[in-house]
Amino acid sequence: MTEKSLPAASYEQEIFNSASAGRRRSREELVALLRTWLADRFESEDLQLLDPRTPLGAGTSSETVLATARWTSDGRSQSRDIAFRIAPDSFQLFFEPVFENQYRVLEILHREGSVAVPEPLYFESDTEILGLPFYVMGQVHGRVPVSSPPYNSAGFLFEATPAQRRVAWETAMDQLCRVAKVPVAQFTILDEPRYGESGLVQQLEYWKQGLDWYCNGEVPDEVHQLDEWLRSNVPPQAVNGFAWGDARIGNMAFDDTFGCVGVFDWEQANIGGIHQDLGWWLFFDHFHSEGRGHVRLEGLGSRTETISYWEDNVGQLAGDTTWYEIFAAYKVAILSIRSLLLVHDPNALKVESNPTLARACQMADLRTGP
Repeated sequence: MTEKSLPAASYEQEIFNSASAGRRRSREELVALLRTWLADRFESEDLQLLDPRTPLGAGTSSETVLATARWTSDGRSQSRDIAFRIAPDSFQLFFEPVFENQYRVLEILHREGSVAVPEPLYFESDTEILGLPFYVMGQVHGRVPVSSPPYNSAGFLFEATPAQRRVAWETAMDQLCRVAKVPVAQFTILDEPRYGESGLVQQLEYWKQGLDWYCNGEVPDEVHQLDEWLRSNVPPQAVNGFAWGDARIGNMAFDDTFGCVGVFDWEQANIGGIHQDLGWWLFFDHFHSEGRGHVRLEGLGSRTETISYWEDNVGQLAGDTTWYEIFAAYKVAILSIRSLLLVHDPNALKVESNPTLARACQMADLRTGP
C-alpha cells in the first residue's frame, strides 16, 4: 500500500482529519496492540514494528497503517514491509459493508495470479484485539497518481515524459483488463441474492436500499430521479462478471520504470459485470482531466484509445458505455453526499454543491433544481 488520495478533491483533507479525529485510540496504543498480535503470529517475542505511519489520503473507508516488521527467526534477523487495514468505526462511508470480503477477494486474486494485488497474510475477525476486525497484507512499493492535486496538473506523471506516461497507461490498462478476465465463478462470496437475481440488479438494489442511510433520510430528488433512470435503462446485454468496483489509475502503484505493480481497494467489488469497471474508469479519467479544467497529459490514452484497448484485450465489445458512466457518477455523487454529511457540511444535500450529481443528471438528460 502506498499514499494516495480520495476520488474527489475539494473536501479530501477535511474528511481525512474528521476520520482521524474520530478514532478512539492513539497511534502508540494501536501499534502496541498490533505488535503484540503479530508477534504471536510470527512466534517471535522480539518482534518490532518500525516506522509505523498512516498514509495521508489512504482513504476513509478503512484505517491503514504501514510499518516494517522486524523479528528473529532461527537466530537470523528477518524483516518485512506490511500494511494493516482496519475496519471503519464511527466514520462509515459504505452502507452495510462486509469488511472480510475485501480480504477474501485479495486471496482469490492473489491465488489466481494475474492481477498485481498485495499478498494477503492474515485476517483477524476477533474484535477483542482492536475492537474491530482487521487484516494484514504485504506492502507494494511504488508511486500512486494522487487526485489532490490532480495527476494531470502535478506529481510524478506530470513530471514524466510522454513515453513514460504511455508505459504507465498501458500497464494500468493491462491490469484493468486482467481484472475483467478473472472468472466470476470464483467470487460466490459476492453474490447477494437478497438484492436480486443478476449481479447488476443486485448492485442497483443495494445502492437504492442504502439511500436513506447515505443521505441521513433526506435523499435529494435528483438522486431518486437517477435511480429511476438507471432502472429504466438497464443494458439488456448485461451479464454477471467480476468487477473491481473502484477501477481508476489512482488505485494503482507504479515502479521506477512506470510499470503498474499494485492494484488496490476492493471494498466495492461485486459481480455486476465487467462493463462497470470500464464505465468507472472512463468517468474518473474525465473527472481528473477535462472535468476539472485540466488537459489530459500527453501519453495517457484518450477515451477512444481506452475503449479500443479494453475491447482488444478483454475480447468483448464495450458497446454504449453511457449507462455505466452515469451509474459511476450516481455512486460517486452518493458517496460525496455521505462524506460531506460526515464532516457536517451544511450544503451536503444541495446539487449545486455536488458537481458529480449535476453531471450525472446532465448525462441522463434530467432536469435539476426547482
